[in-house]
Amino acid sequence: MRCATIIAALIALPALAQNAPFSRGFDLVPNKLTPTLNSGLALEGAELPAKGSYAFGAVIDFNVGILSLKLASQRLGDLLPYRFDLHLHGAWQPFSRLELAADLPFTLYQRSGFSLLRDQGFVDQADPAAGGLGDWRFFARVMALSQKDFPIAVAGVLEVRLPLGDGGSFLGDNGVVFAPRAAVERVLGPLRFMGNVGWRLRTYPGQFLNLYVGQEFVLGGGLHVALPDIGRTTLNRILAEVSISTPAEAPFTSAQAEALKTPFELLVGARSSFARSWHAQLTVGRGLAIQNGYGRETFRLAGGIRYEFVPESDRDGDGIPDSLDKCPDTPEDKDGYQDDDGCPEPDPDSDGDGIPDHLDGCKDQPGPSDYDGCPDRDGDQIPDNVDKCPDEPGPAETEGCPVPEDEQVTLESDRIRIKGNILFETGQAVIQRQSYKLLDDVVKVLREHPEVGPVMIEGNTDNRGSHDYNLDLSNRRAKAVEDYLVKGGIDRKRLRSKGFSFDKPVASNDTPVGRAKNRRTEFRLVEEIELPTKEKPVEKDKKP
Repeated sequence: MRCATIIAALIALPALAQNAPFSRGFDLVPNKLTPTLNSGLALEGAELPAKGSYAFGAVIDFNVGILSLKLASQRLGDLLPYRFDLHLHGAWQPFSRLELAADLPFTLYQRSGFSLLRDQGFVDQADPAAGGLGDWRFFARVMALSQKDFPIAVAGVLEVRLPLGDGGSFLGDNGVVFAPRAAVERVLGPLRFMGNVGWRLRTYPGQFLNLYVGQEFVLGGGLHVALPDIGRTTLNRILAEVSISTPAEAPFTSAQAEALKTPFELLVGARSSFARSWHAQLTVGRGLAIQNGYGRETFRLAGGIRYEFVPESDRDGDGIPDSLDKCPDTPEDKDGYQDDDGCPEPDPDSDGDGIPDHLDGCKDQPGPSDYDGCPDRDGDQIPDNVDKCPDEPGPAETEGCPVPEDEQVTLESDRIRIKGNILFETGQAVIQRQSYKLLDDVVKVLREHPEVGPVMIEGNTDNRGSHDYNLDLSNRRAKAVEDYLVKGGIDRKRLRSKGFSFDKPVASNDTPVGRAKNRRTEFRLVEEIELPTKEKPVEKDKKP
């Protein structure tokens, strides 16, 4: 009776193929991880890296529940419970817009559950081989549009699968498979959006029981998120992709869903570089379906390692990569003097501070690039060449000259005004010791005026570095000032703190003095107060 039920399902599709119902001849893992450069997990990217790039690596792919057996609506079990595949990947970009790639798969082991089928009376169905060679895949990818010149990057991809695998063991197709598709992508900050759409053309369809595998439309979408470096790992990424391949005979149909399957899969992965050119990737996934089966596995786990070489860019074409070129947009003059730094040297670096004389504000005195190559003897973060009092620390408002102590901190109706900058260690939220006296005076004002508050401590930075970096830095610096005032005895309920990055400049960031003015901490009163009016002294009558 059970055998008759299954046979009835077989004859329900007489027009789909001339194959025998047990001809097999298709790969049970249709959605493969891609070997191409600068791509996703299974999706191809549209942006190629650089001419001369190449990569090679290996991936172990473990799939669970890839072919199930049903009797009417009853699921009997898995005909192939799990499978281990090894993929050897390689890619090479001979031209700026052309890449060639290959995937050489081997099934290391697959477990057979065909005893379930023989229990239903199909005694002539031999177990598939436990392992063997798979269909080799070859790729040609051509970049049509780059995001450097167009809002989105667009590429065309042609994949060809050669039938070298054992189709009778579900390791490959019975004929050549052509899979042309288009790839698009758009990068927005740390986010990378990808999409693929195309066709999978089988020259010889496959069939097993009532499952028919022929021509398919393929499409997929993905989102990749760039993460900051963690320890020694760089180029960290989180990747999520959905891939669908639906029968061309009846796309997304439910009328013959038991025969014309629509493989539907979610993959989530993580990718990192742990050495200069070595990358590791871990992928997990599963089929998006209530019951597992072809193209909708119960669980998938893949891990791989890959070596990638991508030539560094050289914008000015002087043979020095941009990462080492101190003047990446101006070619080296190759005059025999300091020809390794990438900068032309009619203008040498007289003081040896690494800043060419034509960019150095103090050619005969070494200094950091933050101060245009000039020293800062008094440590007030205003370089000596523009500091009117280079041996006495003072704020930028007074061009580096000190302010009398009795004028440094004053209470106004809307703020506590400080004439001076609270100085921090470069790139840190650590208050410099020379700013303690200024903060102690702020504490004194708050103690003398308990009615004042709450006070908003506002942190501001110059525009060196990214907005997110400076927003975090300004928040931490404002909080450090708040903590200092609390340690000085001020109730935290009277204080607030917030960072504004470089969104509220008070001067140009093009000069060291302007940047020093923008690196400031302000104390604003959340609610204005009314200050008592100072009465003018009455002049006594002068004697004649």
